Amino acid sequence: MYWIYIIGLIFVVIIGITQSYFGYNGHKVLGWIFPIVFIGFNIWFLMNGTLEFSISDIFRPFIGLAVLSSFWEMGYKKKQKELSRELDKMKAKDQQNMQ
Repeated sequence: MYWIYIIGLIFVVIIGITQSYFGYNGHKVLGWIFPIVFIGFNIWFLMNGTLEFSISDIFRPFIGLAVLSSFWEMGYKKKQKELSRELDKMKAKDQQNMQ
């Protein structure tokens, strides 16, 4: 029975890594796939009666969307930081060549 939780955890980690990868490569459209699917599942669960109008069931989708967005943003910022460092190295090398 515990293997279900382990598979779920692995699935969540894979989604987080994939979302971060989409952000790293700057794919905004691909970065919206998981949030849209997540919203769709929440609407489906709400229509089927799995979700109720309790505090936890109301805030859980917002927290999930915030987490997915933050994974994408972390990858995007990492790429921007690397590009900035690379540009600084190139500028420093150009400065040295001019002197």
